Amino acid sequence: MAGITLHIATPDDAPAVSALFARSYSALLVDDYAPEVLERGMTFLAKANPDLLASGTYYLAKTETGDVVGAGGWTAVRPGSKDGDVQSGLAHVRHFAVDPAYARKGIASMLFDRCVRDAKASENVTRFECYSTLSARRFYESRGFRVIGDFAAPFAPDFTFPSLHMVCDLD
Repeated sequence: MAGITLHIATPDDAPAVSALFARSYSALLVDDYAPEVLERGMTFLAKANPDLLASGTYYLAKTETGDVVGAGGWTAVRPGSKDGDVQSGLAHVRHFAVDPAYARKGIASMLFDRCVRDAKASENVTRFECYSTLSARRFYESRGFRVIGDFAAPFAPDFTFPSLHMVCDLD
């Protein structure tokens, strides 16, 4: 997309990334989640993960003026893993979001393609997994993912967020 460039995120990007998540998820998830589920989930969804921002494999899509309009990345470590769960050849797509004003303009695809290229080059990744929102299913399927099951994302001891566990074999 003209005028959009990709950058490696840093922990200093946390406020801009959290603001992007809030804009994106509050608008783009409304058709697939009950209002009370989305409202409770936003507390967790809209918070940038400092470890992810420091990973070197999390990317930001920025406009020419520096506004963050997309974000997404990958890690070799499974999300939520306490013991650094890593499997050879497998990586995990992480926390994708696009500003609603820029949705369906190729930004998520730019981010995903960067993830594929970098994961293959640095870790010899042959398969991606992700825990997708219900709303992002069509995007991930268009990138070659398939649903392997429902996933209840454990956001709090008394709250899980309905999601999908998806996988994609890379060429």
